Amino acid sequence: MEIRPEQPEEYALVEQIHTLAFGGPQEARVVAEVRRSPFYMPELSLVAVMEGRPIGHILFSEVGLQDETGVMRKVVVLAPLGVHPEYQNLGAGKHLVETGLARLEAKGAPLVLVRGHAGYYPRFGFVPSARLGIRPPFAVAPQAYMVRPLSAYTPAYRGTVRYPAAFAGVGYPVEYGL
Repeated sequence: MEIRPEQPEEYALVEQIHTLAFGGPQEARVVAEVRRSPFYMPELSLVAVMEGRPIGHILFSEVGLQDETGVMRKVVVLAPLGVHPEYQNLGAGKHLVETGLARLEAKGAPLVLVRGHAGYYPRFGFVPSARLGIRPPFAVAPQAYMVRPLSAYTPAYRGTVRYPAAFAGVGYPVEYGL
């Protein structure tokens, strides 16, 4: 299995993967909107490839983290991660997460946020975000909103997460002000 950045000619296939993996088009729309936004990092829109064809995709993009004094810092969110249903449970998701985290570490990112399954993401070092003083801007079970601190993390990274407009399609409040 190869993990690499997605190519423009794969966009439709990647969106199809998310539609099938999530049972609807919302996450595929987020991916398409993030690609058109200034928060898109092409080198962190990764595909898992088997037999020359993408079977999974993960997207990391910028969001804001606003502290109590109003200071906004850039951080990274993992959203979404999808694997084609015919290829689930073969390790594609694991390889996508691990590769993405390694690339973010190399870039000096301070942390990665995810809204996801509390039984899946802790194996990669994610913990409930409340432990680090980070709050989502919407109601979510505390164990489902997680953070993975990286080497550049400091306790100054705390406050409320602010999502850009690209995330409005899946019901996230959008209040990004960088």
